[in-house]
Amino acid sequence: MPTSTKTKKAPYRTLLLKKRDELLMSAKRQPEVLSMSLQTPDAVEFAVKTAEQDVNARTANLRNQMLREIDHALERVAKGDYGVCESCGGEISPARLKAIPWARYCLVCQELRSRN
Repeated sequence: MPTSTKTKKAPYRTLLLKKRDELLMSAKRQPEVLSMSLQTPDAVEFAVKTAEQDVNARTANLRNQMLREIDHALERVAKGDYGVCESCGGEISPARLKAIPWARYCLVCQELRSRN
């Protein structure tokens, strides 16, 4: 990868690493609610604990999914194909990468994927 391209991609790599660290720290701070016992004589308390477990499970799932996307983006940075749409091969706009540094598709291709 030419030096100028590496220089252009460095801020995105920094953004990706920062977001990855934030997600890992939030995972460490999250209480282990999923391993809590749900046994309680109170039906309302049981419902609340169940809802808390559902929210925590979904949050953990989304966090893990985002971590995978960030790791994939970091691999693309290392390979030199970061910022290239995985569908059409065109450039992903800098504004899109600034907003979503782990974006895999240009805006047009992402919209098409979202419709399907």
